[in-house]
Amino acid sequence: MVGILGVAVQARAQQIAITFDDLPAHGPLPPKVTRLEVAKQVIDALRRAQVPPTYGFVNGSIIEQQPDTASVLDAWRGAGNLLGNHTWSHMNLNEHSTQEFEGDIGHNEQFLAQHMGGGDWHWLRYPYLAEGNTPEKKMGVRAWLAQHGYRVAGVTMSFADYEWNEPYARCMQKGDMKGVTWLEKTYLRAAAQNIRYDHAMSKKLYGHDIPYVLLMHIGAFDARMLPRLLSLYKQHGIVFVPLQQAEQDEFYKFDTDPKLLPGPDTLEEAMAAKQWPLPKHIDYSKQLDAVCK
Repeated sequence: MVGILGVAVQARAQQIAITFDDLPAHGPLPPKVTRLEVAKQVIDALRRAQVPPTYGFVNGSIIEQQPDTASVLDAWRGAGNLLGNHTWSHMNLNEHSTQEFEGDIGHNEQFLAQHMGGGDWHWLRYPYLAEGNTPEKKMGVRAWLAQHGYRVAGVTMSFADYEWNEPYARCMQKGDMKGVTWLEKTYLRAAAQNIRYDHAMSKKLYGHDIPYVLLMHIGAFDARMLPRLLSLYKQHGIVFVPLQQAEQDEFYKFDTDPKLLPGPDTLEEAMAAKQWPLPKHIDYSKQLDAVCK
């Protein structure tokens, strides 16, 4: 569109901050593929699509178990991407005490400080997105996060990308390329459906698109599909922004200031608070569980 003085003005574009969980390793690998190769594919796709520096959330216990995977963090940082805390052992807060969970966050900090130097690594992504199954746990951890200068990396866009990684490894092990083709098609369909799904909720709740925070995983199939996924987003007019910029939106105030009482941190929770039904969408999980078995 054209504004006054004839200057081109871009309409408000849908914005996404892309984030990756489970660095340095997620899911099974196809034959003859390494963790570093997966990471390099992801890094290259992000660079080619001109995605801003991207946060990857680290589980340090994987490096202790598989020391060679430290090269993934080196490559990630070498490309200018950033690291955040995903707890040491990918601990589920709902299944552990507040003290255990806080200890697991703290244990992970040595890796983050080492690899990030003076960079900002005080972002937490809750494993399983589990923020506590009791008010005491939820508020206890939030108080600890506030005391230690953390913000929460929220999730407002996810199409369960992780569900495709294990079937892909199975299909490649069997040499079933028909199965791989089906995985490719459904992965992109799920991502496109998710754009419409989140837009519908945000539009109903706020009258416009909020800046979304997309949850991805550093899996082998994600690496294979990322160039096509990023192209799909661009075709929908989506602009990629840093996590810090996305979470400046009012929606994320409970994430960025854990001193506040918790509020909705997903669009689904915001819809539930108003007792509004969720938009319909296709769940591929059962089909994915069966493919290439």
